[in-house]
Amino acid sequence: MSNLLKILFIIPSVNSGGIETYLLRFLRFKKGEFNAVILVRGLKTGDLERDYESLGLPIVSMPLGYFNPLRWLKYYHFFKHNKFDTVCDFNANFSGIPMLIAKLAGIKNRIAFYRQGKNHFKSSFLKRIYNSLMNKLVFKYSSRILANSIAGLNFFFPNRADNDSRFKVIYNGVNIIDYQVNINKVDLKKTFGIPENGFVIGHTGRLDKAKNHETILKVAKALIENDSSIYLVLCGHDTEKLAPIVEESRIASNVRLLGYRSDIPALLQMFDVFYFPSITEGQPNSLLEAMAAGLSVIASNIGPIAEVFPDKSMLFDPMEIEKVVAKIMQIKSNGMEFLNSDYTEYVALNFDSASRFNDFVLELN
Repeated sequence: MSNLLKILFIIPSVNSGGIETYLLRFLRFKKGEFNAVILVRGLKTGDLERDYESLGLPIVSMPLGYFNPLRWLKYYHFFKHNKFDTVCDFNANFSGIPMLIAKLAGIKNRIAFYRQGKNHFKSSFLKRIYNSLMNKLVFKYSSRILANSIAGLNFFFPNRADNDSRFKVIYNGVNIIDYQVNINKVDLKKTFGIPENGFVIGHTGRLDKAKNHETILKVAKALIENDSSIYLVLCGHDTEKLAPIVEESRIASNVRLLGYRSDIPALLQMFDVFYFPSITEGQPNSLLEAMAAGLSVIASNIGPIAEVFPDKSMLFDPMEIEKVVAKIMQIKSNGMEFLNSDYTEYVALNFDSASRFNDFVLELN
């Protein structure tokens, strides 16, 4: 074990976000190939806390702050004391300070891994200045700059040189076998009080403005008022908080708010259509999972999704309602087979977890 590389992974939290889910899957698949330490920039509690603890790896909570030199000094001593071979920070532009500190601590392999399509905060004059400075620190002090979409790289580093070999896109990966679940769809529906003939529109994703639950509920309301056999199922951290809005919309009897779930591969088998109208994304795990399960998918036509989704006729403006309603009604009324084996084959060919994780390992080494 002592001959293995020592790698520090820096993540924002242990809640069920795209970053945290990606790293958890990666470490489950590859943790025996290096000595890993996980540094959480927030609290060491969240939906995935037990999952991370089950890895048996050291987990350290070290808030960094936006401008706190004492905490920066603590990071420096932590880096120096542990003599990491690689530091990989998943906090987008906020990787700037850790990249600088890692450089000062003599760490040669410094990776900033961008896993979003654009900034996730409300802009202001001071925030723009700070964000720009952090971006410059990432550019100057990172030995590698990765992203999970071309759209993400283009947003954060639009002026990068074509011959700058530090930049690379590493797409997300899924294990197809995990989503080939043999489960009785009718029995699964009964579990959640959905009739056998109920047509289920599903979405997986935490409650976040970027996930666009507001539009999902508007589409669902239009559909359910037109056809009472249509049901909406929402899975994801804090989605249960949508209950007051659902009640006010008078569609509560046809909506299931399941909150955080660890059994997504099984639940996907209950869906007839996967609806994913995100306003912004990096490269969504949820979309790949739905395709791996062979579901019919309707999604937003934003860059990171269009980049990886093969059927552009199923992509719409994130705020579109009427055309999405019409498309879903068309799918239902045609009585077409909802499973799409072409999607499963496409994901297996292009987003197999073993291949994509191997790409990441090469960067860590």
